[in-house]
Amino acid sequence: MLNEITCARMQSDAVATRTKEGDERPRRIASGARLSAVGGAPAQERNLRPQGRETLRRLLEAAIVVFDERGYHGARIDDIVRVAKTSHGTFYLYFSSKEDLFRALLTDVGQEMTALSDSLPSISPTADGYRALRGWLLHFFELYDHYHPVIRAWMETGSAGRLDVASIGAGVLSGFLRNLVERVSEVDPPAVQDPETAALAMVAMVERFGFYAVNQVQPLDRDVALDTLATMLHKGLFRG
Repeated sequence: MLNEITCARMQSDAVATRTKEGDERPRRIASGARLSAVGGAPAQERNLRPQGRETLRRLLEAAIVVFDERGYHGARIDDIVRVAKTSHGTFYLYFSSKEDLFRALLTDVGQEMTALSDSLPSISPTADGYRALRGWLLHFFELYDHYHPVIRAWMETGSAGRLDVASIGAGVLSGFLRNLVERVSEVDPPAVQDPETAALAMVAMVERFGFYAVNQVQPLDRDVALDTLATMLHKGLFRG
């Protein structure tokens, strides 16, 4: 959800490439999902029991699968309840509409991205600093791997000018950048003149690497990609 604001055209072209017949491997509902599962408007009006939370999780995960296969505009509630192995009546116990479900997913992505940004420790120029940065980048790749259909759907709806969706994306980007700026600013003497510009460049690099690695637009070995990106950022921003 981060660099998508400025890369919508590039992502649309790449998605078209990967969705050619035979290019797409079917996704499955993830077990042990990381979703915070706040739910839609109907779910928020009552306290959910464990079984209800599990049903909510399955609906959210099913939506990720369907968004991956059909995109946001092509996705139907019929498809979501089929993948979740539940009914329309059950769907409306948790969400008032497809849009309501999508906003819940965006909230989850935003919370995960904010938590990821907050988890970035101070990066020293030592080998320990490199390992900490690489570990953080691995968490980003894993998060992107899980949520990239939602991020792509966010791009689809955001490019249509929906203010509520755009505001969620802007809030996530702002929060994500804030901690990165702080970490870059800790380097003494500074490795770059403007930490805010450097943090934005870091976001752009990390997001594009995640996009290419997940979608295999350009075949990448994940470990090689992580090593390369961590080395570039560690040397360039943290005087590694």
